Amino acid sequence: MRVLIANHRFFPAEGGTERWALGLARSLVRLGQHTTVITQSEPGCPAEETFDGVRILRLPMMKMGRFRVPLRYWRTIRGVDYDIINISGNRIWCADFYFPLVEIFGGFRVATPHDFYQLSMNPNSAINKMYFRRYLPGRLRAFDRYLAMTSREKLRAASLGIPATKIDVVGTAIDIKDFRGEVPEVNLRSRWKFTRRKIGLYVGGMWDNKRVDRIIRGLAPLRDRVALAIVGKDVPTSRCNQAALMQLARELGVEVRFLGKLTREELVSVYREADVFLLGSEYEGFGLSLIEAMASSLPFVAFDAGAAPLLAERGAGFSTSTIEEFTSYVDRITSDDELRAQISRQAGNEAPHWDWTEVSRRYLRVLQGVVAKSGTESDP
Repeated sequence: MRVLIANHRFFPAEGGTERWALGLARSLVRLGQHTTVITQSEPGCPAEETFDGVRILRLPMMKMGRFRVPLRYWRTIRGVDYDIINISGNRIWCADFYFPLVEIFGGFRVATPHDFYQLSMNPNSAINKMYFRRYLPGRLRAFDRYLAMTSREKLRAASLGIPATKIDVVGTAIDIKDFRGEVPEVNLRSRWKFTRRKIGLYVGGMWDNKRVDRIIRGLAPLRDRVALAIVGKDVPTSRCNQAALMQLARELGVEVRFLGKLTREELVSVYREADVFLLGSEYEGFGLSLIEAMASSLPFVAFDAGAAPLLAERGAGFSTSTIEEFTSYVDRITSDDELRAQISRQAGNEAPHWDWTEVSRRYLRVLQGVVAKSGTESDP
């Protein structure tokens, strides 16, 4: 089967949807599918190349006011021989320049919207209300299937008017082997001069939706024995930027260290050396860092966003909706060695279900079902 994926950015760009697109594309190639990705140009990357068997077509972008317009997008789609196209995202160029002409392009089509970030973060916006409640459902009805990250996204999509019978929950994944091999220790405690007995870890950018401030507030009652390590880049325009988080930590007396961006080997070591993984997000499409923690046998405490409730149900950690419960769960994991060991084992055992080897087969069953004009039920 010939699969075409349209994603706003692709490797070497980093981010949740970028990692999804790379993982899915490479896995489909391993399963014998001819896979092409259309994406935007990246500095230093050729307009066309093949990477790990994936054909990559990169388009130049033209800025028009607040908008970015992909040049030759429609022509490029028409120039690719494909059986099925997977359109990624919403309120992003690769989706929004396809939707108006969805009926014109040939082949079968599936959408992977990655939930509804803009609507979640700004639900009262008139533009968001019009786009998500009126425009998007109508456009998505022209697709053969809707591929959701979580059961929660499936319910939300159905509430917007997308037929539930068209929605499959397939999730996302990581390459588990990246977190199971031997890597040098980074000596987390001594290298960054932690003084508290236990270290909580957060991995991700300091974006508004990540709400790292909630982690710091949740650790305040435990300040005498639990510190926080933050891995990821600063986002100066965010209300949770590094300066704001440093100020909050000083006010609450929480020991916080900013580790910046780490290499893959350093990140794997940090996951292994931390005592608990912490996620304060008010919105996640899925939450890949939770799977990375699980692959490292690291228990998590997270707020109810993305896949956190599902993974908590499967014993890999705790999910909560309040800062008070967040504090209580962190306290339990960092003070009860037997409980931590039990959750660590369960997290490590659950992680392989979220490896690309497993998840890509769920995607492929759905795609093959569409091409064969027979739906499949693929909820994990």
